[in-house]
Amino acid sequence: MAPTGNPVDTQGIASADIDTQIHEPRLRHSASGQRPDSIDGLVDETWKLHDNDDKPPSEHEPLMDSELVQEFELDDYTSPDARLLVEDANAPKSHHEQDSPYPEVRAAVRNYDQHVPCNTLRAWVIGLMLVVVGASMNTLFSLRQPSISIGPLVAQIVAWPLGHAWAALVPERRFNTFGLAWSLNPGPFNIKEHTIIGVMASVSFSVAYSTDIILAQLVFYKQDFGIVFQLLLTISTQSLGYGIAGTMRKYLVYPASMIWPGNLVGVTLMNAMYEKDDVRDPKVLGGMMPRYRWFLYVTLASFFYYFIPGFLAKCTSVFAFATWIAPQNPVVNQLFGGTTGLSVLPITFDWTQVAGWVGSPLIPPWPAIGNTLIGVIVFYVVGASMLHYSGAWYAQFLPMSDATTYDNTGQPYNTSRVLTSDFTLDHEAYRNYSPLFISTTFALSYGLSFAAISSLVVYTFLHYRKQIWQQYRDSTNEKPDIHMKLMSKYKEAPNWWYMSLFAVMLALGLYTVLAYPTKMTWWAFFLAVFISYGFSLPIGIIQAVTNNQIGLNVLTELVYGYIQPGRPLALMM
Repeated sequence: MAPTGNPVDTQGIASADIDTQIHEPRLRHSASGQRPDSIDGLVDETWKLHDNDDKPPSEHEPLMDSELVQEFELDDYTSPDARLLVEDANAPKSHHEQDSPYPEVRAAVRNYDQHVPCNTLRAWVIGLMLVVVGASMNTLFSLRQPSISIGPLVAQIVAWPLGHAWAALVPERRFNTFGLAWSLNPGPFNIKEHTIIGVMASVSFSVAYSTDIILAQLVFYKQDFGIVFQLLLTISTQSLGYGIAGTMRKYLVYPASMIWPGNLVGVTLMNAMYEKDDVRDPKVLGGMMPRYRWFLYVTLASFFYYFIPGFLAKCTSVFAFATWIAPQNPVVNQLFGGTTGLSVLPITFDWTQVAGWVGSPLIPPWPAIGNTLIGVIVFYVVGASMLHYSGAWYAQFLPMSDATTYDNTGQPYNTSRVLTSDFTLDHEAYRNYSPLFISTTFALSYGLSFAAISSLVVYTFLHYRKQIWQQYRDSTNEKPDIHMKLMSKYKEAPNWWYMSLFAVMLALGLYTVLAYPTKMTWWAFFLAVFISYGFSLPIGIIQAVTNNQIGLNVLTELVYGYIQPGRPLALMM
């Protein structure tokens, strides 16, 4: 609806043009969205939020896009009259004011909503089927070296033909159950049903930490508490995480600055799958091919290509050609070896070697990748070499890079020789057998993990304390961004639901550790939950901005090794 009275035209846009842009949402299929001269609504709010920071206007905007700082410093904001129009929900706005201030989000996420069914039987059946298959395969493949991870993108691809086949073959019969109308076939398979399936996959495809505990019990400790214990352990630990995540939405989901780069990939794929026009992306072969067709070609090529490093020529997976030249030279193998060496020339033709452990390097912003690369060179290539060749930690008797623990004879450590019948440490047997020895890079990794956790807390306090406090104060009257406005019409799960889930799973977890001989005390259990809850916010902020996740396993191993020594199962839990 066009505004009445004299139109406000502070950007040189006529009111009729504004009206056209509002009622005809611009297509978001191209990744080359043009940057506006000023981003009035959201950027102005971000400026107010960070006007006291040491490096105006914000610490995270330059990380995402250095041009945003220049835009903040411009003085060409709209007039107060136009700002009143922006704040009025029924007033027309330019498309610049109805979009994210972050270029990554603008390129991937649409700024309009479609009215199509989403909570359908079709979505639930296909989603649950893919969840069972994907989670099972990921658990199995996690034991492989290098590991293969089936991500949510695979579920998105597989769900597309399944959903459209359902829409074409299943009869459109409608039912009414207890006043609830539903249908076997609600019509064409749409993007919202597809998104629900993708969400199911994203929250369930990751391998549960409890499987590591269960496998360690069975393989290393020859200990089996039964299927009931395994189910209780898995359900309680996983659901505790959901309860914590729900209470953190205010800080990790609602702010526009929490962009979550990993999620943008799935959103881009979803939009490409449902392109209705032959939209050409200038960044794909110079605009010669639609994005969906380009994606199809790359997917097929990747499928057939993997037969080369995975089956036909496995030597290309770890292409350490320097070790082929001098296979009997220890120094060459230590520096250039891909399995027990530093892999100074990390050449590989196998994508699982690149993305198997830390995820795809195509997703995080370049500053995060560059920072990681500098750390690898400084600490692993240079630091590990200096430590190893100086003989630190008996390095001359051990591999330079390895994740195995050794005894004083150079053999893998036999844990059964130092444990009692109730699986606690036998100090006398430990003294008679051997201390633990680990490789240079393994020891260095432990030290760097402590440094990462310390820097995580300090960085969050220095750069995000004001944003966190502001978000807490303005949680009830905060002005939402465009995507929060679009989602506001949907009923959201209340905080009390997540808190209730957290409380129930807390009780279930406490029962699990006390009802079985885990050797974990009740106060140690609550301390573990407290550590997890306390670090969720800083870890979430770093991952939301850089797509890098920092683990807490090393910190908890140190804490519990000190407060409850000699209890390996309690430490793992």
